[in-house]
Amino acid sequence: MHSQRTSVSEAAGASIAEAFAFDLDGTIYLGDQLLPGAGELMLYLRSKRLPHVFATNNSSRPVGHYVEKLGAMGIMVSHEQVVTSNEVAAAYLLQRGLASVYIVGTPEVVAEYGRAGVAHEAGDPQAVLLTYDTTLTYEKLAQANAFLLSGLPYFATHPDLVCPGPAGPLPDCGAFAALLEASSGRLPVNLGKPSRSMAEAIRSRLRCRDDERVAFVGDRLYTDVRMANEHGFQAILTLTGEASGADPSMSEAVPDLVVLGMEDLLSRLLARTEAPLP
Repeated sequence: MHSQRTSVSEAAGASIAEAFAFDLDGTIYLGDQLLPGAGELMLYLRSKRLPHVFATNNSSRPVGHYVEKLGAMGIMVSHEQVVTSNEVAAAYLLQRGLASVYIVGTPEVVAEYGRAGVAHEAGDPQAVLLTYDTTLTYEKLAQANAFLLSGLPYFATHPDLVCPGPAGPLPDCGAFAALLEASSGRLPVNLGKPSRSMAEAIRSRLRCRDDERVAFVGDRLYTDVRMANEHGFQAILTLTGEASGADPSMSEAVPDLVVLGMEDLLSRLLARTEAPLP
């Protein structure tokens, strides 16, 4: 088990983070509100030429939505800098020859899968894919349940039980999966954080030479911190989202650093002593 440390420089031994990956919901913003310090932190990373990407499990929207949303908040990013569980899931399915899938998802997400080469099939699919469908209906659940009872391969974009919102947590993909588990007895293979597939996508986008010099920043112990622990990244937990009331010491996933938010993280980065990056 990892031990909690008190500075970014101390995380993962003596190594210093030279690349960063950030969760979005509950870490960079909450709903449509940018969280304090997030904009300033991104400016700092750009000024230091430190590679950074955003990796979200939220599969309710296509990647372009997140690029536009961040841009509207003053954080200018390219499509290459945003990694979504939908992109990871599409690549995973195609690698296994599963191009005809019953997708429980919003219309715009289903369309994004179609552009990636994964067609939504409601008649005779090869598999079932569960996403964070904010247009979920009983009809969709019933059809997915029937396919699961028939034994089709079953995947989900992520295991998050709730999505942070300004008015409180909202039922997310993991909650939908729990409902389907009760009715079908089936559990999905999760493809987003904390999976190896998502970790590999982050590595590919950051092009960092050393996993221990990648810091993953997120608000969930069981997805963000667990992925960092299992795949060699530095784990930074922010108390601005789901983990705000959690006790990290009670979890098997243990952060290298806990911060109050992005203002706190920026202060620590500004205060750290480090040799110039090559």
